[in-house]
Amino acid sequence: MRQIDSTLRGVATAAAGGTLVVWWPAFTLGAYNAVFFDNVLALWAVATAVLLSGAMIRKRSAVPWGGWIALTLPSVWIVLAIVAPRTHGFPYLHYLEVVLTLVGAPMLAWLLTRILLPDYAALRGRERLGAVGVTLVVGVLAFLLGKFNYVFLTCADFDVSGNNVPAHCASGGTFHHL
Repeated sequence: MRQIDSTLRGVATAAAGGTLVVWWPAFTLGAYNAVFFDNVLALWAVATAVLLSGAMIRKRSAVPWGGWIALTLPSVWIVLAIVAPRTHGFPYLHYLEVVLTLVGAPMLAWLLTRILLPDYAALRGRERLGAVGVTLVVGVLAFLLGKFNYVFLTCADFDVSGNNVPAHCASGGTFHHL
């Protein structure tokens, strides 16, 4: 077998990494109209690990200043949820959370890609956009699969996997028996 092209390796690694992050939140958003807390906490764990790794190295130039801010974004989400829970009449702080997400999430995604995927830096702009495009397409497809889960899954499939049964699933036994 000949050597795998480094451009393919970079694009595929970036697309696969992004897809692993995007597909489950997109599916649950489609199936349940919600992104589950474990998805948010997984992002927090990765961002915090990178943040602490950068702090451990003790080089100010290891990450650009905007990167340090982006890496703290998931922790800010959690602090906002603790300080201003929705049930205590602080919905305006959650608008700040939305703004932080819209502004900071792209920077966080870019930074994590640059740090965790060394081949990504060697890609041309078109190839980077291709990896982002693949990730977005898979995210949209995962959302649609969640939205139309009743076409290929049953309520029993969700139940046997330990997930809550979404409101619009198909009744019947599991589709796939192994």
